[in-house]
Amino acid sequence: MDTNQTVGSPFLIGEKVFLRATEPSDNSLISELKNHPDPRKTLFYGIPANSSQIQEELNKLRDDQNTIVFTICKKVDDKPIGQAAFVRIDWLGRNGIFFLGLANKDNWSKGYGREVTELMLKYAFETLNFHRVELRVADENPAGMHIYQKAGFKHEGTQREAMFHEGHYVDFHIMGILKHEYNSLSTS
Repeated sequence: MDTNQTVGSPFLIGEKVFLRATEPSDNSLISELKNHPDPRKTLFYGIPANSSQIQEELNKLRDDQNTIVFTICKKVDDKPIGQAAFVRIDWLGRNGIFFLGLANKDNWSKGYGREVTELMLKYAFETLNFHRVELRVADENPAGMHIYQKAGFKHEGTQREAMFHEGHYVDFHIMGILKHEYNSLSTS
């Protein structure tokens, strides 16, 4: 079996991508997300991770009732290309923090991030009955901010000089979308 082929079944299906449960065979994909310089620039990972650390982290995420993590796969070849997740889910408050990471730069600017964002918002509001989804995006990631704004996220504030990265401090923007805002987008 080709190790680049998916082992799990699609859970959320879009036009170009599908999202499925993360599998142990995704370790190399997650290693690329955490270790390769390109995705690290937007995801701000500062410490290298080896395969046993990655597997331990995956096990913790799988067992965490306040996290839902998916592997993003291209429909054309079932190849895993990234991860999407809701972390720090507050089931009582009906909200979570959205995470999206595409590993290989060759998959950037192809509409995958936009489609994953749309799939995850639909899942959040129509299946999980979330009231709110939020995220944090670096000031140095205007493409990400554009995708999130087009999906309906609103700028809610700025964490000034929130993280030291590549020799300087970077601002992070807090963005959020509420269920009624999402609903008004889907009806227009």
